[in-house]
Amino acid sequence: MADQKVSKHVDQLTVAVDQIQKTLGPVLTQPLNDLLPKLTPIQRCELEALVAYSIDTLFWIYLKVNGVPPKEHPIMKELQRVQRYIEKINRAKGSDKPEPRAMKVDAGAADRFIRNAIASTK
Repeated sequence: MADQKVSKHVDQLTVAVDQIQKTLGPVLTQPLNDLLPKLTPIQRCELEALVAYSIDTLFWIYLKVNGVPPKEHPIMKELQRVQRYIEKINRAKGSDKPEPRAMKVDAGAADRFIRNAIASTK
């Protein structure tokens, strides 16, 4: 029973690692110094944040696997710092804008407009 759970988790990890390699493959096949000049400034920011977040996440996983509580390790502050930068990048791109609020009807103001309009026509 326990062996089946471990085997299942190992299979899931293998799939996740394969997916990471597939996703990061284009980035990892060439040096960053060759890749960065081809990108726009916002793309450079995104790539550098992705690399930093990936490295920090892998270190977090390393700590977790070795029995070190990562929540008590300085890596958590680093992950949060990179997440804040990612939020700033998203705001700069305009993809992190809050949804516009629905318009509200101020019934009192509408009533005053209507009364004034009726009174001015008389």
